[in-house]
Amino acid sequence: MTSLPTAPARRPTTLHRTTALLTVCALAVGVSGCDLRIGESVPLTLPSASEQESVRDALARRTVLVSSTASSFLTAFPEDPDTAVASTLVADTAVQLEALGGVWEPYATPVPTTYPTASPVATAAAGASRDALVQALEEGTAQARQAALAATDADEASLYGAMAVSWSVALEALVPGSVDVVGRDALLTEPLPGDLLQAYDGARYALEEVAARSDEETRARAQTQAAAADDLVNASLALGGEDARLPAYAEPTAEDGASAEVTWARQVWLRLVDAEVVAVGTTTGQARTEALDAALDAALTAIAWGAEITALPGYALPED
Repeated sequence: MTSLPTAPARRPTTLHRTTALLTVCALAVGVSGCDLRIGESVPLTLPSASEQESVRDALARRTVLVSSTASSFLTAFPEDPDTAVASTLVADTAVQLEALGGVWEPYATPVPTTYPTASPVATAAAGASRDALVQALEEGTAQARQAALAATDADEASLYGAMAVSWSVALEALVPGSVDVVGRDALLTEPLPGDLLQAYDGARYALEEVAARSDEETRARAQTQAAAADDLVNASLALGGEDARLPAYAEPTAEDGASAEVTWARQVWLRLVDAEVVAVGTTTGQARTEALDAALDAALTAIAWGAEITALPGYALPED
């Protein structure tokens, strides 16, 4: 199967700020001396973050809250049926926080307590309930979604979109039916990007093969999904979109104890999740909203086939 290009990876914006006070004083000594005296208070103002960094910091703080709530819930209710979801959240939020660059710190090194500083990071209290975890995720998914739709930078839009999908999946696992799912409509207003069209055509091809080899319920499900993917491809081509279809698509090797057919279905839907998250970064306006909605729809469809969603689907973390 042709690999899907992902959005260019970019090392997260550094959120730490350093104070130039000592440097400024050192330079000033050579001219007229520095007015700072040992023991005197330092009238500093808190460095300000840009609007983009503020959005990123707010999401980082939300990530810490979601993580601490999941950890608190695990500690308080280790036998709860939803501990698997909470455990996954703890692992995923660590990845997400790293991608965000951490919580903004105004100074890179320890400073006197008289210096102004950023507000403390909110964390969950001990004994967090399942309802508290649900609330943290509800607020987090809304925040990540809003950030993705409003982002002016493609990389940030994809990152925030990936987080919105990941947290929505966790929320749906905790409260089935709580997440609004809107798949792509074949009544397109503009063509699909070439890479995205190829992903849908690959899904159409694979699901037709799955349907031909399966029985009853699995066949019906695969046929319905293949037809929907085919409708999208044809609609895009009718609008003059790029024809990026391939003559055939390679069948993957069966894995994780699943049949070759189920493995193939999982993989094409995961590829669609990735492709739609990439499209979140390369589109704007209504097209971006549709891509984000479709990414979540593809993620939940992949899960229905037995797949697992990563912490940041479709987003390429920078290499060390």
